Amino acid sequence: MGKHDKEIRRLINTVIDHGWVDVTEKGYYKFRCPCGQHLKTVHKSPSDPNYVRNTLKWFQRQTCWNEGEHDG
Repeated sequence: MGKHDKEIRRLINTVIDHGWVDVTEKGYYKFRCPCGQHLKTVHKSPSDPNYVRNTLKWFQRQTCWNEGEHDG
């Protein structure tokens, strides 16, 4: 188990809870936003210690981040 596994799993769950659709490819995760205009790749084994935080901030900056949000 990689050192980022738990953080990546939490990130993925948060992204899905906001309505982003998982279109996973081999070696990484891909998510499409509720409005269909944004696509983001999330690496399964990032080497940057700030990767999860920076990636979450990218998602939160998108105008459609809260459009698909629903309670857990």
